[in-house]
Amino acid sequence: MTLKARDRVTVLNNDGIPMGEGSIVSVNDFREPEMKYAIDADFYDEDYLFLGKENLVKIQEDK
Repeated sequence: MTLKARDRVTVLNNDGIPMGEGSIVSVNDFREPEMKYAIDADFYDEDYLFLGKENLVKIQEDK
């Protein structure tokens, strides 16, 4: 599965439990290397969440 900017994702905590949904935004230079994706999360009011692929599940678009 390939993730890219503007994809809608479900964000999982470290136990694999869904925390909410968000959209991937362009990654900036101020992230830790293992935190590959910047997420504008619907459930998070502060800037962005920086997460690895293991914490993201792409939401399939209806066709």
